[in-house]
Amino acid sequence: MRVAAVLLVLLAGLTVPAAGSGWVLTVRDADGRRLWSLPVRLGDEVVLAYTNSIYLAPTEERLVVTARGFALVAVRSTSEAVLDYNGLRAPYAREGAYYAAQASARLPELILRVGATGRQRLIVHGRAVPLFQAGAGTQLRVTVARR
Repeated sequence: MRVAAVLLVLLAGLTVPAAGSGWVLTVRDADGRRLWSLPVRLGDEVVLAYTNSIYLAPTEERLVVTARGFALVAVRSTSEAVLDYNGLRAPYAREGAYYAAQASARLPELILRVGATGRQRLIVHGRAVPLFQAGAGTQLRVTVARR
């Protein structure tokens, strides 16, 4: 019971606007229901973290919030094969246990499908938004908009 109460307090904290942020990141399901929202600022880093379902390797897609959505700036994984599979050019930089590659893509929104093994989550301002809790097979749409 105590864990559930703490979880509700933490999730409620994800919807409290930050003073002066002016922007909100929202995660909705395929029916348009808002599942999570949190304040962001232009230039904030958002990390989509998951376990790659093919290579079973921890992977992070590093994005930056823009006025038009997101800019994918880098991908890192414990497996070089993940980076290669995603068409990222070698040689890859080393960041501890990770291999990293620069990326360049503009994305007006993120459309994700929750995998059975991926444990997808967004990390924003040091907080993890547990996307996987929406349930395997659920399609999610992540957007950024002015408040």
